[in-house]
Amino acid sequence: MIAMLLILLASFPVRIAVLGDRTGRPDDAEFEIAVNAIIEMSPDIVLSVGDFVEGDGDVETALEDWENILPVLQRLANTFPFVYTPGNNDIWNEETAEYWRQYTGTEPSRIEEILGITFVVWDSSMEYELTAASLETVKDLIDGIDTDSPWIFVTHKPFWFMAWQDSTVVSDFKNIMEETGPLAVIGGHIHLFAAQRENGILYVSAGPSGSAVPEPDPETGNFTQLGWMTVWPDSVAFAVVDARGVYPETINTGEEMNLSYLYEKQLIRARPLEQELESAIMTLIPLENRPRTVTLNINPGTWNFNPEMLEVEIDSQPVDLVFTQSPEGSPYPSPVITVNLEYGSRDKQLQFDYSWQVLRTANAFYSETVLDGEGSEGEYRAPFHTNFADLSGQPTPIPETQFAAANDGERLFIFVEMEECAEESEDYGGFIFNSSDGSVLWLKVYHDGSSEALIFTSEGEMIDWEDGFDTRVMVAENGWCIELSVEIALLEQEDDYVSAHVYRSTGENFGTWVYPIDFDPSSMGKIWLQR
Repeated sequence: MIAMLLILLASFPVRIAVLGDRTGRPDDAEFEIAVNAIIEMSPDIVLSVGDFVEGDGDVETALEDWENILPVLQRLANTFPFVYTPGNNDIWNEETAEYWRQYTGTEPSRIEEILGITFVVWDSSMEYELTAASLETVKDLIDGIDTDSPWIFVTHKPFWFMAWQDSTVVSDFKNIMEETGPLAVIGGHIHLFAAQRENGILYVSAGPSGSAVPEPDPETGNFTQLGWMTVWPDSVAFAVVDARGVYPETINTGEEMNLSYLYEKQLIRARPLEQELESAIMTLIPLENRPRTVTLNINPGTWNFNPEMLEVEIDSQPVDLVFTQSPEGSPYPSPVITVNLEYGSRDKQLQFDYSWQVLRTANAFYSETVLDGEGSEGEYRAPFHTNFADLSGQPTPIPETQFAAANDGERLFIFVEMEECAEESEDYGGFIFNSSDGSVLWLKVYHDGSSEALIFTSEGEMIDWEDGFDTRVMVAENGWCIELSVEIALLEQEDDYVSAHVYRSTGENFGTWVYPIDFDPSSMGKIWLQR
């Protein structure tokens, strides 16, 4: 009764500005615009969804970014009640969790009561997926509040809209929400706005407030924005605001966002391109229980594809497509396919680009190699591997770079030769390996001989990689070399092949042996280990 009386006495409706992500290509000008707009709109509360700093796994970089962005955040926090929520770029280990506490003055997970509304903040920064253990943590948090009063659940990662999550666990999460009755469940992280009401609860993925969006598309929720939520004791309304106008919560649903994601990730299954073959094979996988017309326009790069345009009807069965090819010289630029189709119950238009993966292979012949940074005669067999691509898939402008591989039965060796840069800039070679335990190993070796080594675990954690590798750097008059050894036992092997990326970064220029580059083993190059 007392709780209900306090609710009635509170000054409803309460107006809440929702501040989205800043990271992932931060655009500080856009972030300042969002902050200025919030100040002008004068909400009662500001609610953040996290990802304030661009750490990239580097604590020093994160600390520098905290010092830069904190004065901007404090313009809001010193003016309005401000709810901090940690993101995966803010916290990725216990050390950065301590910095979070230092800079925000809050615990990563906590309960806050402001103007008659309870905010349950759950720290999902280091949660790679929603698990049964996650749900127990969520339930323990909610147990600490009066669920008969108006409350809002906020966390960084909107697992409820993530199509790759375990659907059973997501269903269990929604059951917890329905039993306890928050007015809204809010996250960020995906950098797309979507909202959906289920059993009286508003589920939201807030779009970015300070991350660069080169081609804004409000219909898909892909634009820089801030959210505006109006809360009454028993209901909530949500709108999205940007420089072009105000949009309703129905502009993009969670179902539509998931379909868009699934089409981009699963519509096309293409066999990696091989320069020795005269054909290329692709399969289109239907994702909706209705006919769809898919239009494919192909920019063939150096591969001379035929045909270069197709209009394909898909229904309930996969459709196989065969193209002829006659590649010339370098594998880059590789073919890029522009895909157009309609999706969802409202027949929204979807367009995306698919970069056709090129199969790059290297031989690591058996050799009694000495790790000294010199790549002496007889240790590595010619020819060395060249033809690197930049981040857009075009031939890279980096100075000449080439590498070769070898193995001695216990260790994989990679020797990289690099021409010097014309200008002084940070210069390093990078290596990414798929590990035997399902994690990813990432190593950077710098011109001065220093290195950074990290392990991305299968649970989504980022930890230091300390054992099982060694490096040597040698600097010559016109260039420099990296020689690396990695214990083969650390690497996942399939038919005596290991998966790896080799790349180089020099200032603003970048070159990768295999394009596109990411931490997915299916997109890595293959290195054969001679036994």
